[in-house]
Amino acid sequence: MKDLLLNFLNKYRYHFLVWVVFIIYEIATLKLLGVKSVSPQTHIYTYSLYILLFYFHAKILLKYILESPNKTLQYSLMFLIPIELLFFITIKYQCDLIFYKYENPSFLKGYRFDLTSLSRMIYRVIYFVGYSTGYYFLVRTRQRRELVEKMELQEINNLIQEKEIKNELVLTQNAFLRSQINPDFLIKTLDYLYKETLKSEPIAAESILSLSQIMQYALSKEASTGFVTLEKEIILIENFLLLHQVRQVNQAQLNFSYTKECLSMEFIPLVLMTLTENILKHGLLDDPDKPAEIKITCENSVLHIETSNRQATNSKIPSYGIGLKNIKERLVLAYGETTTFDYHLDSKGDFHTSIQVQI
Repeated sequence: MKDLLLNFLNKYRYHFLVWVVFIIYEIATLKLLGVKSVSPQTHIYTYSLYILLFYFHAKILLKYILESPNKTLQYSLMFLIPIELLFFITIKYQCDLIFYKYENPSFLKGYRFDLTSLSRMIYRVIYFVGYSTGYYFLVRTRQRRELVEKMELQEINNLIQEKEIKNELVLTQNAFLRSQINPDFLIKTLDYLYKETLKSEPIAAESILSLSQIMQYALSKEASTGFVTLEKEIILIENFLLLHQVRQVNQAQLNFSYTKECLSMEFIPLVLMTLTENILKHGLLDDPDKPAEIKITCENSVLHIETSNRQATNSKIPSYGIGLKNIKERLVLAYGETTTFDYHLDSKGDFHTSIQVQI
């Protein structure tokens, strides 16, 4: 409750300040004019009623009527304001009788609700309603100006964003053109090197051929589409493993197996590549008795891809995080609820992944 009160006071601090200055000004003016002073309680009571009228007129009546899309309701404002004035005068008169009955009973003996007192009350009501109307239009003008400034700023941001998008598009187009030129030149160069080294260095020639095939597949239209046959993915992995083994002094212990039934199945590209790279990067592959495994099978139109490998010392599952998260997101986008992807580190220190997809 205390926090709410503090927030309220802080939010409307300028309102309180203006009202305090206004009330002090009026009281000081009355004293200078020689008007008989009244008790503080009377000032609090009187100004409370007029302040309520001020905010009712601005925040409720004008706001509701003038901001309504109903034109008929807007035109009715000229009739509603006199009703508002009459209603307030009636309430104030009744409140005066109750207040002075307890605050200053002697005042009621000389209190008369005649034309003079009515005129003074109407003047005060119109006085505060006039200020309230000015306050409403001042706030509304400021809000509209802020809205216009916000819209202009948004338009500027949109133009900047549009320009950035165009710049990025140009850069992307340029990068695409470069990707069409440089890889084509590189692939032709690799083919030339393969032919030149085939007789003198057959092992190196096979490595060059594998690299060329990997690049051709990665840059092909098939790899950029949604699905490819598993046969092409398997050939990619075999070429990739061949290149890896050539570069190693000690052969990596990794078994890659698949069934022929899976070759014709279509699957999203480069998932097997990510799993294979994770094994080669994070796995212990030096034990012939405990080789890593990549196993692809299918049964009843359900594709199973499973991997396992010993975890390298001081390596934890989070090191796999980005690639595995990417695989999971791609599987969900491609297959929805018909796919599952799980991975875990068992108590023996072996890391396992398992993909099941209803094809």
